[in-house]
Amino acid sequence: MGKWQWPNVCFPQHFKKCVPGLAIALFFTTVLNIVPVKADDAGAKDISGNTAFDGTYVIHLSESARAGASGRPEPGYFDNLAIELFTQSGLDIEFVPQMPWKRQMEIADREAGHVIYPTTRVDYREDVFKWVGPVSRTIWKLYGFENKGWPDIAFETLLRDARIGVLLGSAREAYLRMRGAEQLVMVPREELLLPMMMADRVDLIAIGGNILRHYIDQARTESPDTPVPDVASALPYRTCYLYIAISGDVPDSDIAKLQARLDTFKTNGFFVENRRQNGLSSNLESSFLKAMLDLDNNGVSCVDLNGIGP
Repeated sequence: MGKWQWPNVCFPQHFKKCVPGLAIALFFTTVLNIVPVKADDAGAKDISGNTAFDGTYVIHLSESARAGASGRPEPGYFDNLAIELFTQSGLDIEFVPQMPWKRQMEIADREAGHVIYPTTRVDYREDVFKWVGPVSRTIWKLYGFENKGWPDIAFETLLRDARIGVLLGSAREAYLRMRGAEQLVMVPREELLLPMMMADRVDLIAIGGNILRHYIDQARTESPDTPVPDVASALPYRTCYLYIAISGDVPDSDIAKLQARLDTFKTNGFFVENRRQNGLSSNLESSFLKAMLDLDNNGVSCVDLNGIGP
């Protein structure tokens, strides 16, 4: 497999200046196939059934041309954090462009060394991935239009009666299915959820609050003549810490290096500064950053809220 190394000059302070270089790299990846990553490639298998790890980690970028053009800060933040983490840990890396979430997970289930983020750490993924983090945290809510009255209804009733839109292959889909949701409507990309609700194809959507606000603002800016009703959340039902997930039988020593480097980022200021440079909150008094910078939260996955549990 060919290797393409990210220029060292890009990290960390010059990352945004290297976006053209990233675009060129992705062009060679997708068009000229210099860095091929194929789910069906033949190769040696490890004991878990994954293609054996060849020593190079394949980073699945969360940034894309579409996301970059939209002004979303989160993808650039996560990419910068992950790339700097692997680079400073002295590990070999390659890149593949953003792809549908379910597709990423299918590849990772068969091939070792794939790096996917931000990922919810849930039980059914423990045998597929090794974990570095947490790198973020989210509170799971269902969102619906205020004028429909859904936000005032009990969670168990919502599971029974509401058509709930959710990202295909996501941890939210698996959890809602496990809780007995009777009318799940899956979509391949999360940006389709708000249009689905506006078209009355779903009643509620399972999505992060920050990204939903971005999609609402974007819709109102791009189509001012198409009103977007006010959105409200139903009862918060779960909080989850998010991780960098690395597939297959990769060396535990590499995972230890990455975790140690991330812990250092959280104590030397890089973690917070990376957020600030990408337009995200850097308020050290916020409950979010207090949770992120508390190393005692390493390994924490998901916690049900308001007494809701399996």
